[in-house]
Amino acid sequence: MKNNEEAAFEHRKMKKRPTLFVFITRFFTFHFSLFLLLLLSLDGFSQPGAEIGIMGGGGYYLGEYNPSHHFKFTQGYFGGLYRYNLNDRFALRLNAGFSRIDIKNVILPDNHGVIYPTGFKANIRDLNLVGEFNFRSFMVPKVDKSSLWSPYIYAGIGFLSAGDAGSISIPLGVGVKFNLWGPVSCGVEWGCRKLFTDKLDDLEDLWKTGETNFIFNKDWFFVGGVTLTYRFPIDPVCWGY
Repeated sequence: MKNNEEAAFEHRKMKKRPTLFVFITRFFTFHFSLFLLLLLSLDGFSQPGAEIGIMGGGGYYLGEYNPSHHFKFTQGYFGGLYRYNLNDRFALRLNAGFSRIDIKNVILPDNHGVIYPTGFKANIRDLNLVGEFNFRSFMVPKVDKSSLWSPYIYAGIGFLSAGDAGSISIPLGVGVKFNLWGPVSCGVEWGCRKLFTDKLDDLEDLWKTGETNFIFNKDWFFVGGVTLTYRFPIDPVCWGY
């Protein structure tokens, strides 16, 4: 039987990803990014009701290297956002963020049944388009006290990549937003990116669970943090001529 050092060395000689897979991943990432940039370049970018902002916080993943420990191996997450408020309840939001996976000294089995420590590192690129729903009327700048704050939820579609690997994602999350003063608001939120692949970490069903359920067998990436946004001035309403 191979010793632990030989097994670890064999595991680190990761298979090179198929050229076609790498090409498709990069092609999708490029065109999805281009699509977001085109949306941001529309005339409506700086129209009344639009907001731009930044987000900072943390991100972590669940997969073969970390099957169930939430918040373990959390790394920094930083990004930007563009929000277009359709009314005081609904908004569309574009998000672009960056993070990292850096996992060390995780005990995994190999094909020979040998248990050994290993790790996984990758840069994360997160792009998505979501719809937001405010549970309370929320207007910026505030119209009355009822517009000062609101809990909200969001859902949409996006793309998340880790190195050469990537997948379409379903972003889901919850948060609370506050109007600080005038056109400036902040928010606190936590959400997930449900992926359509179990190979973000280049491993698949390593523990031989046989699980095929979409919810439990695919990789996840979680994001939490604080947002700070600025809303472009709203033109006064004209009630007559």
